[in-house]
Amino acid sequence: MPHIEIKARKNIYPGEAKKIIKKGTVIGLLTTGRISDNAKKLLDEAGIAWAENIPEKEFMESEAQEEG
Repeated sequence: MPHIEIKARKNIYPGEAKKIIKKGTVIGLLTTGRISDNAKKLLDEAGIAWAENIPEKEFMESEAQEEG
């Protein structure tokens, strides 16, 4: 089933990007850290959307809204 990976407090380098790509079901990647240029290239080639440097509070606020 297609899903979006969320990585908190993690920088993504090519090795991690390859692991994500290998899963075969990831359609998007969000991280609070940075994605290296080489990892971005791999993700782009695999058709995986990505966003980096997402403030951790964005996840916390969403979680609080879901509970309330």
